[in-house]
Parts: sequence; structure tokens; C-alpha cells
Amino acid sequence: MKFTYREGLFSNADILSIGVASFGHLHGVHYQNHHEFDPYVERVTRGEFPTFRAYTPSHEERYIREFILQLKLGQVSRAKFEQKFGADPLKQFAAPIQRLADWGFLAVNGDAITINREGLLQIDKLLQEFFLPEHRGTRYA
Repeated sequence: MKFTYREGLFSNADILSIGVASFGHLHGVHYQNHHEFDPYVERVTRGEFPTFRAYTPSHEERYIREFILQLKLGQVSRAKFEQKFGADPLKQFAAPIQRLADWGFLAVNGDAITINREGLLQIDKLLQEFFLPEHRGTRYA
């Protein structure tokens, strides 16, 4: 049996969140459950969803999200992104891709945009290069 949770999550699959402060993604909406135990339990006990907040990302935000999550897997197919979103990541992210390549963490070989091992060890920091300006430095509960 193949464990596909991460691949599904990073390809925009629906993920049901279960537990305090957990994040989910259903039908294009990102949401987070209550991040405090008592409100979470109170809602669940009443038979309600324990959702604390929710957000429907724009087309551009969905593109960015899926791209950076797939980079966490180490490689992104340009063709798949162009087919799914109608835009080539090399054009969409020309500046941050060039920066990561200049820093020695990223390479482009034909269809593949690849992060090397050293880059994967610090991927969460590197991915901030692809965020929209209003999402840089934001922390979540």
C-alpha cells in the first residue's frame, strides 16, 4: 500500500482536519480548527464544526501554494503546472527561481525544477521567496 497523504496534500487534495488547531482544505477553502482546547471541545460536543477561521484563496494564491508545496517534495514539473494553471513557473517565478539557483539550492533541467538536499534541509525558509509580499513574515496559531 502506498502512503499518499503528503502527495495529495501538496497537490491540492481535500484534507479533513481533526483535532485542536489542525488545518484542513476542503473544496478550495483553507480552514483551521479552534486552537484552544475548550472552544474546540464545546463545538464538537454540540455537534458543530470546530472551525476557528477559513479562507478561500485566489487563483494566484492556489498556484503559489501548490508550487511551493510541491517544491517541498524536491521537484516540480513545469508542464504539469502549465497544463493545470495555464502558466509556466519559470516565467511566473523568474526572480525567486533565479535567486535560489544563484544561492546553489535550485536547478532547472528541462521540465524539472529541482531543489537539492542542502536546499531541502532549509526549505521552509527558502520558500518565503515565492510568497506574495502580504504573506511574508505572517505567523499562524
